[in-house]
Amino acid sequence: MTTRNPSDVTPEDGEFDREKLTREEVEHYLRKHRDFFVHYPGLIETLAIPHETGEAVSLVERQVTILRDKVRELEKKLDRFIATAGENEKASRRLHNLALKVMSINGFDESLAGICEQLHAEFPGTFVRIRLLDALPATLVPDCAAMEASLRGSGLVQELFSDRHQGVAFLNETQIDAVFKPGPGGQTVHSAASVVLKNSRHLGVMFLGSADACRYQSGIGTLFLECLGEIVSTKLQQFASG
Repeated sequence: MTTRNPSDVTPEDGEFDREKLTREEVEHYLRKHRDFFVHYPGLIETLAIPHETGEAVSLVERQVTILRDKVRELEKKLDRFIATAGENEKASRRLHNLALKVMSINGFDESLAGICEQLHAEFPGTFVRIRLLDALPATLVPDCAAMEASLRGSGLVQELFSDRHQGVAFLNETQIDAVFKPGPGGQTVHSAASVVLKNSRHLGVMFLGSADACRYQSGIGTLFLECLGEIVSTKLQQFASG
């Protein structure tokens, strides 16, 4: 006797109408095709199947529930990993574009203006502030200036310049207020990061801000910011005195 795969059954068999399938018809079908889940074992994981043991929850039912929860959690983690990978790829391409465009610019003021312009173009909504040390020339480029003495002596900058630091730090509300002012249209910065600019020596600090409170916050990866700092530092090192 030949056993048919359940997927081979058609409405012409008179067993059910695919457009008007009732619970009774499903029950009838499964009783008649008891090997259905042999062909579709993965479907079992998605079904809510009680295991009657009175008021107590059976070990089998409990194990199935735990495994099902683990599968859901793994699926969520996989989705997050895929999303993060996509964002990292986009950031990498933007950094590459920024590096290509900035490296071809001549002149100190032109370089600073180009850096800010490219950051705004590649990362819309970003607020940029660049504060420079005496090793670099004075500039009139908007949002770029010599570092104020108060900022130079602050714990934030001192920590950034220390040997034990990786060169990236996230700002608290007080520090944000000290570095940024409300942007166009009254926009304010709700999260910000600082990136040390250095090559053979310290050149300054670049501050990046966002109206999104979650954009720059402690606990996120800093590799992107470190790479950005290296690109800008390499360009500005060309204009350092001494």
